[in-house]
Order: sequence, then structure tokens, then C-alpha cells
Amino acid sequence: MENVIGKTTILDMRGNECSLILAKAKMALKGMAPGEILEVLATDSCTEYDLPSWVKRSGNDLISAVKEGDYMKFTIQKR
Repeated sequence: MENVIGKTTILDMRGNECSLILAKAKMALKGMAPGEILEVLATDSCTEYDLPSWVKRSGNDLISAVKEGDYMKFTIQKR
């Protein structure tokens, strides 16, 4: 497990489509300081593949991607 430091922001996007989830995550991360954490909650099955891929391309760190019941929880650390 990596060290997770800084403030955590939760972005609850359950019930939304993947394209909106990616746009909102991008906006949220843009306003965050390095080291801060964004937790994204999503039910759209496309996010399981699209969000980790986008995080990698964005240069931020995907700390975890965990299935929790009927949704996924992605923990992203801003670089």
C-alpha cells in the first residue's frame, strides 16, 4: 500500500455516464494541490477501464480501484 497524504475529496458520480465522470474528475483534479486525494464513486461499467487509463495519461497516480457492492471506488492522488 502506498502512502496517501493530503486532503481527500469525494466525487460521487453514481448513476452518471462515463464521459461526464471523466470530465468532472478532470475538473476536480485541476483544482487540487499535489498530494491531495480524489475518490471517485461510479456505477457506469465503462469507468472500470476508462478512468484508470485516463489517470495514467494525466500523470496522476491511481492508488486503488475497488468494487464496492454495485459501484466502483477509484482513489486518485494528484501529482
